[in-house]
Amino acid sequence: MPDNKAEKTQKYKVEIEQKCFEITKDEDLGNYFNIFSAKTDIEGQDGGVVSALLVKGFEEGLFNAAIVVRRGDGYSAEVVVAENPSEVLVARGTKYLKVNVTKKLRELINQGKKRIAVVCTPCEAKAARKIQQTLKNDCEITIIGLFCFEAFNCAKIKEEVKSLLGVDLDKAQKTQVRQGKFTVFVDGKEYSCKVNDLNAAAEKVCRYCGDFTAELADVSVGSVGSKKGYSTVIVRSKIGEKLIKNLNVVKEMADREEIVRLSKFKQKRAEKCLATINKTK
Repeated sequence: MPDNKAEKTQKYKVEIEQKCFEITKDEDLGNYFNIFSAKTDIEGQDGGVVSALLVKGFEEGLFNAAIVVRRGDGYSAEVVVAENPSEVLVARGTKYLKVNVTKKLRELINQGKKRIAVVCTPCEAKAARKIQQTLKNDCEITIIGLFCFEAFNCAKIKEEVKSLLGVDLDKAQKTQVRQGKFTVFVDGKEYSCKVNDLNAAAEKVCRYCGDFTAELADVSVGSVGSKKGYSTVIVRSKIGEKLIKNLNVVKEMADREEIVRLSKFKQKRAEKCLATINKTK
């Protein structure tokens, strides 16, 4: 039997992969069929790929509800259910804040929804798969995973950005994390600092997660490995292939090595933090 948290987590992950995926696992990035860089004609975060996938899914009847994160008042985030392409577009953009999407997933399942899409970070993707494994009905869940190194605490990130950049995040039109920089867009101006300078605002629990690319998603999307204005797309399952098929995008090669580098860095950080816990037992 597994005798520590890391081994239990890995055992459960393998069980899910065996049930949800039909291909051989890649040692560095998890299961996948294809990886590329893409840009759509939807104006959004790094090429608008996530929004384009959701819009296509609704138009083709692949799902009738999508759980997304929408910006709330000021710099905050809230989980909402989109039921058509227009509602998807309202929720465009990455928020970089920790939110719980699986509670909303349970609600939709209890309401009898049969085809549900979920846009979420790696930790939430794992939780969604756990829920999926308990279902005894014909509910189909499509998971679009977001690359995530760590999420920020809402109150703390506001404090840190105000201190470092002199900017009120509640007035920001957009925020972006790219190439190690956190950038805030306010009234046509850009304000940036190193992501490492915001460590005090990062959620502590994120240090124990070793999944950067959302390996349990059907399709994973993120900016790492692509040039500005493009997203890296990792297609991982048959459901993911169906969703991405004939999507109207401009494709380029993704920098796989850059994605692997950051993935390994996050994995090693998690292993170190988990080892520390085990030593204290």
